Amino acid sequence: MDDVKYIDLSNSKIAYKKLGSGEPLIMCTGYASTMDLWSTELIKKLQKNFTVILFDYRGMGYSKNMSGSFSINTLAEDVYMIMNALNISKTNVLGWSMGGFVAQMFAINHAEKINKLILYATNCGGTDTINPSEEISSILSNPSSSPVELLGTLFPDSWLSTHNKPWEYLPKVEEPYNTETVKLQYDAVQDWLKPGGGSTGLLHKLNIPALIICGSEDKVVPYKNSLILSKLISSSILAVVEGTGHGLMYQLPEAFANYVINFLLSQIPSMELSKEETWSC
Repeated sequence: MDDVKYIDLSNSKIAYKKLGSGEPLIMCTGYASTMDLWSTELIKKLQKNFTVILFDYRGMGYSKNMSGSFSINTLAEDVYMIMNALNISKTNVLGWSMGGFVAQMFAINHAEKINKLILYATNCGGTDTINPSEEISSILSNPSSSPVELLGTLFPDSWLSTHNKPWEYLPKVEEPYNTETVKLQYDAVQDWLKPGGGSTGLLHKLNIPALIICGSEDKVVPYKNSLILSKLISSSILAVVEGTGHGLMYQLPEAFANYVINFLLSQIPSMELSKEETWSC
Protein backbone atom coordinates (compact mmCIF):
# COMPACT_ATOMS: atom_id res chain seq x y z
CA MET A 1 0.00 0.00 0.00
CA ASP A 2 3.06 2.26 0.29
CA ASP A 3 2.91 3.33 -3.36
CA VAL A 4 -0.82 4.17 -3.28
CA LYS A 5 -1.60 7.88 -3.55
CA TYR A 6 -4.89 9.76 -3.40
CA ILE A 7 -6.73 12.43 -5.33
CA ASP A 8 -9.55 14.33 -3.60
CA LEU A 9 -12.46 15.07 -5.91
CA SER A 10 -15.63 16.95 -4.95
CA ASN A 11 -17.58 13.82 -4.02
CA SER A 12 -15.00 11.05 -4.06
CA LYS A 13 -11.45 10.18 -3.09
CA ILE A 14 -9.58 8.24 -5.77
CA ALA A 15 -6.71 5.90 -4.94
CA TYR A 16 -4.10 5.45 -7.65
CA LYS A 17 -0.60 4.18 -8.44
CA LYS A 18 1.87 5.69 -10.88
CA LEU A 19 4.47 3.26 -12.24
CA GLY A 20 7.26 3.41 -14.80
CA SER A 21 8.15 6.25 -17.18
CA GLY A 22 7.25 7.47 -20.64
CA GLU A 23 3.96 8.50 -22.23
CA PRO A 24 1.06 8.11 -19.79
CA LEU A 25 -1.21 5.08 -20.04
CA ILE A 26 -4.34 5.14 -17.87
CA MET A 27 -5.78 1.69 -17.13
CA CYS A 28 -9.54 1.39 -16.51
CA THR A 29 -10.26 -1.94 -14.82
CA GLY A 30 -13.33 -4.15 -15.03
CA TYR A 31 -16.55 -4.66 -13.10
CA ALA A 32 -16.15 -5.40 -9.37
CA SER A 33 -12.37 -5.14 -9.79
CA THR A 34 -9.61 -3.19 -8.10
CA MET A 35 -6.30 -2.00 -9.49
CA ASP A 36 -4.41 -4.93 -7.97
CA LEU A 37 -6.31 -7.31 -10.27
CA TRP A 38 -4.35 -6.29 -13.36
CA SER A 39 -1.95 -9.00 -14.51
CA THR A 40 1.34 -8.46 -12.65
CA GLU A 41 3.40 -9.55 -15.66
CA LEU A 42 1.43 -7.24 -17.94
CA ILE A 43 2.00 -4.19 -15.74
CA LYS A 44 5.71 -4.97 -15.30
CA LYS A 45 6.17 -5.01 -19.06
CA LEU A 46 4.04 -1.94 -19.77
CA GLN A 47 5.81 0.22 -17.19
CA LYS A 48 9.11 -0.27 -19.03
CA ASN A 49 7.65 1.76 -21.89
CA PHE A 50 5.00 3.97 -20.31
CA THR A 51 3.99 5.83 -17.18
CA VAL A 52 1.24 3.43 -16.14
CA ILE A 53 -1.55 4.90 -14.02
CA LEU A 54 -3.73 2.39 -12.19
CA PHE A 55 -6.66 3.50 -10.08
CA ASP A 56 -9.66 2.26 -8.13
CA TYR A 57 -13.08 3.47 -9.21
CA ARG A 58 -14.96 5.54 -6.66
CA GLY A 59 -16.06 3.33 -3.76
CA MET A 60 -13.86 0.38 -4.79
CA GLY A 61 -10.66 -0.81 -3.14
CA TYR A 62 -8.94 2.11 -1.43
CA SER A 63 -11.14 4.75 -3.11
CA LYS A 64 -14.13 6.43 -1.45
CA ASN A 65 -17.50 7.43 -2.90
CA MET A 66 -19.61 10.12 -1.23
CA SER A 67 -22.16 10.66 -4.00
CA GLY A 68 -24.31 7.51 -3.87
CA SER A 69 -25.25 6.13 -7.28
CA PHE A 70 -23.22 6.89 -10.38
CA SER A 71 -23.19 6.19 -14.12
CA ILE A 72 -20.55 5.01 -16.56
CA ASN A 73 -20.30 8.64 -17.62
CA THR A 74 -19.54 9.62 -14.00
CA LEU A 75 -16.61 7.18 -13.97
CA ALA A 76 -15.42 8.58 -17.30
CA GLU A 77 -15.44 12.10 -15.87
CA ASP A 78 -13.44 10.82 -12.90
CA VAL A 79 -10.74 9.80 -15.40
CA TYR A 80 -10.79 13.35 -16.78
CA MET A 81 -10.39 14.79 -13.26
CA ILE A 82 -7.58 12.34 -12.48
CA MET A 83 -5.75 13.63 -15.57
CA ASN A 84 -6.22 17.22 -14.46
CA ALA A 85 -5.06 16.47 -10.93
CA LEU A 86 -1.91 14.79 -12.26
CA ASN A 87 -1.28 17.59 -14.81
CA ILE A 88 -1.54 15.18 -17.75
CA SER A 89 -2.48 17.00 -20.94
CA LYS A 90 -2.81 13.90 -23.16
CA THR A 91 -2.83 10.16 -22.48
CA ASN A 92 -3.29 6.67 -23.85
CA VAL A 93 -6.22 4.80 -22.31
CA LEU A 94 -6.80 1.06 -21.93
CA GLY A 95 -10.18 -0.21 -20.75
CA TRP A 96 -10.99 -3.80 -19.81
CA SER A 97 -14.63 -5.02 -19.89
CA MET A 98 -16.65 -2.42 -17.90
CA GLY A 99 -13.50 -0.31 -18.06
CA GLY A 100 -13.98 -0.38 -21.82
CA PHE A 101 -17.34 1.36 -21.30
CA VAL A 102 -15.56 4.01 -19.22
CA ALA A 103 -12.79 4.38 -21.80
CA GLN A 104 -15.30 4.78 -24.64
CA MET A 105 -17.21 7.54 -22.87
CA PHE A 106 -14.01 9.30 -21.90
CA ALA A 107 -12.85 9.17 -25.53
CA ILE A 108 -16.20 10.42 -26.82
CA ASN A 109 -16.36 13.30 -24.31
CA HIS A 110 -12.66 14.20 -24.34
CA ALA A 111 -11.18 13.02 -27.65
CA GLU A 112 -8.63 15.83 -27.53
CA LYS A 113 -7.16 14.26 -24.38
CA ILE A 114 -6.38 10.87 -25.94
CA ASN A 115 -3.44 9.76 -28.04
CA LYS A 116 -4.56 6.16 -28.55
CA LEU A 117 -7.36 4.00 -27.22
CA ILE A 118 -7.35 0.28 -26.38
CA LEU A 119 -10.65 -1.55 -25.81
CA TYR A 120 -10.11 -5.00 -24.33
CA ALA A 121 -12.97 -7.53 -24.05
CA THR A 122 -15.76 -4.96 -24.05
CA ASN A 123 -18.95 -3.90 -25.86
CA CYS A 124 -20.84 -0.86 -27.12
CA GLY A 125 -23.89 -1.36 -24.88
CA GLY A 126 -27.49 -0.76 -25.88
CA THR A 127 -29.43 -3.34 -27.88
CA ASP A 128 -26.45 -4.10 -30.15
CA THR A 129 -24.67 -5.98 -27.38
CA ILE A 130 -24.36 -9.75 -27.63
CA ASN A 131 -24.92 -11.10 -24.13
CA PRO A 132 -23.20 -14.07 -22.47
CA SER A 133 -25.03 -17.35 -21.96
CA GLU A 134 -27.63 -17.59 -19.20
CA GLU A 135 -25.27 -19.86 -17.25
CA ILE A 136 -22.48 -17.27 -17.27
CA SER A 137 -24.90 -14.42 -16.52
CA SER A 138 -26.27 -16.26 -13.48
CA ILE A 139 -22.77 -16.90 -12.12
CA LEU A 140 -21.77 -13.25 -12.55
CA SER A 141 -24.96 -11.86 -11.00
CA ASN A 142 -25.16 -14.31 -8.07
CA PRO A 143 -23.38 -13.07 -4.92
CA SER A 144 -23.18 -16.69 -3.76
CA SER A 145 -21.18 -17.89 -6.77
CA SER A 146 -18.04 -19.72 -5.67
CA PRO A 147 -14.52 -18.48 -6.51
CA VAL A 148 -14.10 -21.56 -8.72
CA GLU A 149 -17.25 -20.66 -10.68
CA LEU A 150 -16.14 -17.06 -11.07
CA LEU A 151 -12.65 -18.12 -12.17
CA GLY A 152 -14.25 -20.40 -14.74
CA THR A 153 -15.86 -17.42 -16.45
CA LEU A 154 -12.44 -15.89 -17.19
CA PHE A 155 -10.99 -18.81 -19.13
CA PRO A 156 -12.02 -21.13 -21.98
CA ASP A 157 -13.04 -24.66 -21.00
CA SER A 158 -10.30 -26.07 -23.24
CA TRP A 159 -7.66 -24.08 -21.32
CA LEU A 160 -9.12 -24.99 -17.93
CA SER A 161 -8.95 -28.69 -18.85
CA THR A 162 -5.15 -28.43 -19.01
CA HIS A 163 -4.63 -25.86 -16.23
CA ASN A 164 -6.09 -27.27 -13.01
CA LYS A 165 -4.87 -24.37 -10.84
CA PRO A 166 -6.12 -21.30 -12.74
CA TRP A 167 -5.90 -19.09 -9.63
CA GLU A 168 -2.11 -19.29 -9.91
CA TYR A 169 -2.34 -17.09 -13.02
CA LEU A 170 -4.05 -14.26 -11.14
CA PRO A 171 -2.30 -11.67 -8.94
CA LYS A 172 -2.67 -11.62 -5.18
CA VAL A 173 -5.56 -9.33 -4.29
CA GLU A 174 -5.16 -7.35 -1.07
CA GLU A 175 -7.55 -4.44 -1.49
CA PRO A 176 -10.91 -4.32 0.31
CA TYR A 177 -14.00 -5.44 -1.62
CA ASN A 178 -17.05 -3.19 -1.28
CA THR A 179 -20.27 -5.08 -2.04
CA GLU A 180 -22.36 -1.88 -1.90
CA THR A 181 -20.24 -0.28 -4.61
CA VAL A 182 -20.44 -3.44 -6.71
CA LYS A 183 -24.23 -3.11 -6.60
CA LEU A 184 -23.92 0.49 -7.79
CA GLN A 185 -21.61 -0.65 -10.59
CA TYR A 186 -24.13 -3.33 -11.52
CA ASP A 187 -26.84 -0.64 -11.85
CA ALA A 188 -24.54 1.51 -13.99
CA VAL A 189 -23.79 -1.45 -16.26
CA GLN A 190 -27.51 -2.23 -16.62
CA ASP A 191 -28.09 1.38 -17.72
CA TRP A 192 -25.30 0.96 -20.27
CA LEU A 193 -26.92 -2.19 -21.65
CA LYS A 194 -30.54 -0.96 -21.80
CA PRO A 195 -32.16 0.25 -25.05
CA GLY A 196 -30.80 3.69 -25.82
CA GLY A 197 -27.83 3.11 -23.53
CA GLY A 198 -24.20 2.56 -24.42
CA SER A 199 -22.09 4.30 -27.02
CA THR A 200 -23.47 2.98 -30.33
CA GLY A 201 -24.82 6.28 -31.60
CA LEU A 202 -21.70 8.20 -30.54
CA LEU A 203 -18.74 6.10 -31.67
CA HIS A 204 -18.83 7.46 -35.22
CA LYS A 205 -17.43 10.68 -33.77
CA LEU A 206 -14.17 9.00 -32.84
CA ASN A 207 -11.24 9.50 -35.16
CA ILE A 208 -8.42 8.48 -32.83
CA PRO A 209 -6.31 5.34 -33.34
CA ALA A 210 -7.97 2.46 -31.49
CA LEU A 211 -6.99 -1.14 -30.87
CA ILE A 212 -9.85 -3.53 -30.13
CA ILE A 213 -8.57 -6.77 -28.65
CA CYS A 214 -10.37 -9.82 -27.33
CA GLY A 215 -10.22 -13.57 -26.85
CA SER A 216 -11.98 -15.81 -29.36
CA GLU A 217 -13.53 -17.82 -26.49
CA ASP A 218 -14.59 -15.01 -24.18
CA LYS A 219 -17.54 -16.26 -22.11
CA VAL A 220 -18.28 -12.92 -20.39
CA VAL A 221 -18.20 -10.58 -23.40
CA PRO A 222 -18.52 -12.75 -26.53
CA TYR A 223 -15.94 -11.78 -29.14
CA LYS A 224 -18.62 -10.71 -31.64
CA ASN A 225 -19.01 -7.57 -29.53
CA SER A 226 -15.49 -6.60 -30.60
CA LEU A 227 -16.44 -7.13 -34.25
CA ILE A 228 -19.34 -4.71 -33.73
CA LEU A 229 -17.03 -2.15 -32.09
CA SER A 230 -14.51 -2.40 -34.92
CA LYS A 231 -17.22 -1.54 -37.44
CA LEU A 232 -18.47 1.39 -35.38
CA ILE A 233 -14.99 2.90 -34.88
CA SER A 234 -13.61 3.54 -38.35
CA SER A 235 -10.12 4.39 -37.04
CA SER A 236 -9.74 1.03 -35.25
CA ILE A 237 -7.92 -2.24 -35.81
CA LEU A 238 -9.10 -5.55 -34.39
CA ALA A 239 -7.13 -8.40 -32.85
CA VAL A 240 -8.91 -11.64 -31.96
CA VAL A 241 -6.60 -13.91 -29.97
CA GLU A 242 -7.43 -17.55 -30.56
CA GLY A 243 -7.90 -19.91 -27.61
CA THR A 244 -8.21 -17.16 -25.01
CA GLY A 245 -11.05 -15.77 -22.93
CA HIS A 246 -11.98 -12.76 -20.82
CA GLY A 247 -8.79 -13.33 -18.85
CA LEU A 248 -6.57 -13.06 -21.94
CA MET A 249 -4.11 -10.88 -20.00
CA TYR A 250 -3.66 -13.69 -17.46
CA GLN A 251 -3.37 -16.46 -20.03
CA LEU A 252 -0.86 -14.68 -22.28
CA PRO A 253 0.43 -11.61 -20.40
CA GLU A 254 3.58 -11.20 -22.48
CA ALA A 255 1.82 -11.55 -25.82
CA PHE A 256 -0.94 -9.19 -24.69
CA ALA A 257 1.62 -6.63 -23.50
CA ASN A 258 3.53 -6.87 -26.78
CA TYR A 259 0.39 -6.21 -28.77
CA VAL A 260 -0.43 -3.15 -26.65
CA ILE A 261 3.14 -1.81 -26.75
CA ASN A 262 3.50 -2.30 -30.51
CA PHE A 263 0.22 -0.52 -31.13
CA LEU A 264 1.00 2.40 -28.81
CA LEU A 265 4.56 2.90 -30.10
CA SER A 266 3.62 2.58 -33.77
CA GLN A 267 3.79 5.84 -35.69
CA ILE A 268 1.48 4.50 -38.39
CA PRO A 269 -2.11 5.79 -38.19
CA SER A 270 -4.36 2.86 -37.30
CA MET A 271 -6.44 3.21 -40.48
CA GLU A 272 -3.32 2.30 -42.48
CA LEU A 273 -2.79 -0.92 -40.53
CA SER A 274 -4.49 -4.23 -41.25
CA LYS A 275 -8.11 -3.88 -40.15
CA GLU A 276 -8.30 -7.33 -38.62
CA GLU A 277 -5.77 -9.76 -37.31
CA THR A 278 -6.23 -13.13 -35.68
CA TRP A 279 -3.57 -14.59 -33.44
CA SER A 280 -3.25 -18.30 -32.91
CA CYS A 281 -1.48 -19.03 -29.64
